Amino acid sequence: MDTFKIILYIIIALAIILILYALVYNKIKTQILKINAAENEIDESLRNKYDIITKIISQIKKIDKTNKDFKDIDKIKDEELSSFEFERKLKDIEFQIYTIKNDNSKISKNSTINELWYEIININTKISAEEKYYNENTTIYNSLVTKFPSKLIAIILRYKEKSYFDGKDMYDDNIKDFKI
Repeated sequence: MDTFKIILYIIIALAIILILYALVYNKIKTQILKINAAENEIDESLRNKYDIITKIISQIKKIDKTNKDFKDIDKIKDEELSSFEFERKLKDIEFQIYTIKNDNSKISKNSTINELWYEIININTKISAEEKYYNENTTIYNSLVTKFPSKLIAIILRYKEKSYFDGKDMYDDNIKDFKI
């Protein structure tokens, strides 16, 4: 009879461990799915932003045929960039457009360029929201893979901490990744 109780307790303990494992595993997987979905949304928004920027540049070149500021725009597609690096390059180009737009009255009064510029502003707002969602879910995920008991499951499944969308890594020696 005592052997039966011991076996029953072992079975109950294993069942509880398996249930807890499944619960934590599902939490981690849910965060991974949310992060991946947010990353896909960011990528899509960045591609849309790139397309709009190329349209603005073509309009600028129609108005100012001597403008040679945007030679490298087509090369960006060929580079292997992370979403974060791609966004940084697009922001640099966006700033160039903004400067040219403010310095040239013909360009600043062009209705097509202004409509496209407002689309850029709307996409920037959308990207900010997507990045915030991504970073919030990354925080939850990183918390799960670094705290006990979910850390045990993360170790078993070889899940590592993810970096935030801004590309900053608190644990490396690269100070440049904190520059804006």
